[in-house]
Amino acid sequence: MVKDSKERLLDAGTKVFARDGFEGASTREIVKEAGVNISAIPYYFDSKDGLYEAIIRRIISIVFTEQGEKIREITKALERDDISQNKVRTFLHDLLRHFAGFLLSDKASPDMAQLMIREQMQPTPIFDIIYEGAMLPMHQTLARLISRLTQLPIDDEKVILCTHMIIGQLAVFKTHREMILRRSGWGKYSRKEAQKIIEMVLYNTDAIIAAHAQSYENGELS
Repeated sequence: MVKDSKERLLDAGTKVFARDGFEGASTREIVKEAGVNISAIPYYFDSKDGLYEAIIRRIISIVFTEQGEKIREITKALERDDISQNKVRTFLHDLLRHFAGFLLSDKASPDMAQLMIREQMQPTPIFDIIYEGAMLPMHQTLARLISRLTQLPIDDEKVILCTHMIIGQLAVFKTHREMILRRSGWGKYSRKEAQKIIEMVLYNTDAIIAAHAQSYENGELS
């Protein structure tokens, strides 16, 4: 199926913005990559800024489509106070498996990942949209689970830091993909390799939370 000019601009813009950053990206390079006339950008998106925002919103939509249902399911379940620790841990594993399955797949393209990294390192005004739409829901849901498992308030700094650490365990396999492929001898992340990564992340996550919970209980961390 042949993509229309708008879709080609979104695809090309994602590639060029990921490679060159917002400031470095040229609209002429984008339309050349898309194979469309320069007038297509103002026609569909008003401006370079409008195209960039549309690309970011499309990425958020992809993330939400992949993660939204699982996040809603867990959020609903956590409204109950009588859930056992084992059930909470099961929810934690389910969430991380689901997130890893998306992150390590082709659905989360290298260009998408590169754009998100650029926004973390050099945030533009659009970062607020990314934060609220794609990052915060996952971060908050994971923090709720960690809060239940450690018995600490969800807004406790230690819970927030632990949450970020756990997400980082997974993110590094996307951001440093080429290195691990070379070191491991893997040609790609097949289902088998992805499963190995996920199992190790889950093992580490359980160990991190258990160690932190014990340290908090013993008063070793302030």
